[in-house]
Amino acid sequence: MGLVKKKAAPEAPPAGSEAARDPLAALEDAVAAVRRDAAHGLGHAPPPGAEAALARRLQAEGDAGVREAILTALARIATPAAAAAIVPFLDREDAALRNAALESLQQMPAEVAAPALLPLLDHADTDLRIFAVQGLGSLVHPDRAEWLARVMERDRDVNVGLAAVEALAEAGSPEALSSLETLARRFPDDAFVAFAVDAARSSFGGR
Repeated sequence: MGLVKKKAAPEAPPAGSEAARDPLAALEDAVAAVRRDAAHGLGHAPPPGAEAALARRLQAEGDAGVREAILTALARIATPAAAAAIVPFLDREDAALRNAALESLQQMPAEVAAPALLPLLDHADTDLRIFAVQGLGSLVHPDRAEWLARVMERDRDVNVGLAAVEALAEAGSPEALSSLETLARRFPDDAFVAFAVDAARSSFGGR
């Protein structure tokens, strides 16, 4: 039997091939796996403009895996531009996308995420204010209790105030106890406010 010549090892793709193309351009590829890989690559080695390109792709992206890769990349980049790029997705009707966007912001350093979330505390949309409270309440930041206290003392919507109570209790910030009392006085006839405030008081007492 004659000898069989071994096949040569596959060569690396040439510089101009699909596999080696610019990841910013690959974000617009027709194949979801290529877009997903491009997003992962941009998260690890972002060139200038990566945040804007990822946000543009996220606007139109229908594949759940690619959307997850894009949000993961933005969370990993963790620049003010990346945080600002995520914020508009908190206002989308797609609940899964909204929640994923919030989680990405929560994964960023507090000094990056907080400036993007704080303006939402004054937004006209109640749901956006609640998202802002949830996001800020999860950040490890010296001003967290102050932010939540301001919400309880000033926000006109009871549901936003309740979100602040929940965030405060989870964060373990007993220094804002006086703001809990203020919320209870602002909504004296709301049984759920009374229950939430009592529960928060109890959680602080057990620490």
